[in-house]
Amino acid sequence: MISFIVIFYFGYNSPLPAVFEKTTAEKIESHIQQYVKNEDFRGTILVAKNGNVIHKAAYGYADETRKVVNETETQYLIGSLTKSFTAVTVMQMVEDDLLDLHTPIRTYVPRLKKALGKDLTLHLLLKHQSGLPGHLERLIEFENRDISSDEILEIINTSRLAFSPGSRYQYSNLNYHLVAIVIERVSGQSYPQVLQERTFGPLNMRDSGVERLANVPQQRAKGYRKNRREIVQDENIVSYALGSGDIYSTVDDLLKWDQALYGTELLSESSKKTLFTGENETFGNYGYGFRIQQYQRNPEISSRGVLARHGGSMNGFLSNLHQYLDDKLTIIVLSNFRPFPIRNLTFELKEISVGVAVGERNRKKFE
Repeated sequence: MISFIVIFYFGYNSPLPAVFEKTTAEKIESHIQQYVKNEDFRGTILVAKNGNVIHKAAYGYADETRKVVNETETQYLIGSLTKSFTAVTVMQMVEDDLLDLHTPIRTYVPRLKKALGKDLTLHLLLKHQSGLPGHLERLIEFENRDISSDEILEIINTSRLAFSPGSRYQYSNLNYHLVAIVIERVSGQSYPQVLQERTFGPLNMRDSGVERLANVPQQRAKGYRKNRREIVQDENIVSYALGSGDIYSTVDDLLKWDQALYGTELLSESSKKTLFTGENETFGNYGYGFRIQQYQRNPEISSRGVLARHGGSMNGFLSNLHQYLDDKLTIIVLSNFRPFPIRNLTFELKEISVGVAVGERNRKKFE
């Protein structure tokens, strides 16, 4: 069963004629339907240009057992897209002179083991250049309960660095656990409180928050996994994902956040430049909480554009948010079903939106 709504929106500031908007939306919907049919896609997708919604639709079940369909207002866990929010929060606190990107991390978290923290900084943590292990699962077996920040710090203290900080890139959730702990120690508030005060509240993101077993939102889809024989419910205990994968949201709320990053409501232009300054491919093309890459624009434009993106993958959920900065094009894909080729779909929707043939990025080695 499929539930979808397609919205055509033509705003005063849109540079495109209404007929193009409609044609683009129809192409987008037709392409998504191929994934619904062939990959059993479930979730919600939003495409916007200059803040104007070109396409917004929901597909499949939010609750397989009760046959509740996904709606455009459905909430999803966004996995590692949480890291982008954590990075933005750090830059807000840097602007307020509460944090410094290059101060030794043990200045903020004295209980961090000296062997781990003596050469670490927020800069290295945000860039995934710490040498910390990738996941807490490598250090401990998870319990079916909400775990505290203090307990997460104790687990981190049992780890060892795999390389000298700053010498290599290795994606690690532990980096952002530590960053969230720094945010809490310096602010004197919990990570959820800080996000509510600095981001969710000011942007009126009423359907977003930080999930715990004690406060699972009512409109959140259930997460599912497809194995060889059947589709089964499959979800993480997200308190173990502090600062790295514990936010839930909707496509509309994420668009509000996306649009705020085009302006200066959340961060100054200087802070955004720091946020969106990526490394080379060897260091993951990683800025602070975003991967920064080049992309192919409309065939009539020879110059390459800048893409800021992040996604999330966790038990039962996938997410992608792509900001094609030079075209002010935003693509948001939220899904309560995996495995699913979410990255391919996201790039293909971009190609349709800018008038490039689907798959052109692979032929010309563009994203």
